Amino acid sequence: MRIEIIAELAQGFEGRPEQARLLMKAASAAGADAAKYQLVYADELATPDYEHYELFQSLEMEDAVWEELARYATELGINLYLDIFGSRGLKLATRLGIPAVKLHGTDIANVGLLEEVAKSSIPKVFLGAGGALFNELENAINILSGKDIAVLLGFQGYPTPNESNQIARVSLLSDRFRESHPRVAVGFADHAPPDSPLRYAVASTAIGAGARCLEKHLTLGQVMKLEDHESALNPDEFAEFCRVVRDCALAYGETSDSPDFGMSSAENDYRKAIRRHVVVRHKVAAGAHLEPKDLVLKRSSADDVLTDLTLAYGKTLKRDFKKNTPITLKDIA
Repeated sequence: MRIEIIAELAQGFEGRPEQARLLMKAASAAGADAAKYQLVYADELATPDYEHYELFQSLEMEDAVWEELARYATELGINLYLDIFGSRGLKLATRLGIPAVKLHGTDIANVGLLEEVAKSSIPKVFLGAGGALFNELENAINILSGKDIAVLLGFQGYPTPNESNQIARVSLLSDRFRESHPRVAVGFADHAPPDSPLRYAVASTAIGAGARCLEKHLTLGQVMKLEDHESALNPDEFAEFCRVVRDCALAYGETSDSPDFGMSSAENDYRKAIRRHVVVRHKVAAGAHLEPKDLVLKRSSADDVLTDLTLAYGKTLKRDFKKNTPITLKDIA
């Protein structure tokens, strides 16, 4: 099963180009498929009288910086994704050829922005669904129906209470959208505390529920207390996160609606190795019609013998058999 791991860098770059570059390098080295930043323009997020307006201003970077980050992403072989909050952000993301943008949960009913994104050349949209109602999700998906869409469940609760993750919603929405919206996938934004024993397990649980993309915060160092560090992993921990969740996805695997479920070669070898041999339970004369009471499964040293009792039931023996003698296909008519 293929999953996508997004390193959520959010506002952790703090308006510093070199810090943004280091975060991307850490995301790539740790094994993330994509690095995602919040493309912040203060005027798209708040009015000048808002208490954090100056903070938002401090997070703004020149377009040339984002252009360089896009080139660096290509150099590192990692996707660059951006959270956008308005027309200016969308315009820059489009000009940079960003393969996917994320719309925050606060914009789930922002019809104007949704329609702008729908008309853009951006091919994929991550739709933040923390706090969203089903009808809001469905309306947004209908507007964005020409795009590939990933609904990202999960929310930042500083910390998010474990029981509030409600990962069961992943499978519920996957089932609802499977037929009506085939271009919609469901993912999960994991905000487990970095010091919690669940820091890898919550995302792995989401995989089992059907999540096909995972978002996890990454910071350069918890001790630095950078912006959005509260649920972020250090780079070495993020690398372990990638290994664990990909191994869980590998264990989840794929199956098929066939008699052997698309069984792996390893399991097929196991099946062959554990099959006991069909042997006669007691002395049986030639010409006897074999019945369940005549046969038993036991291990033996014989080769090329039957391991499937159903192949012997009702068949006629061609020769006399002593107790505990294995049966081959040549022995029955």
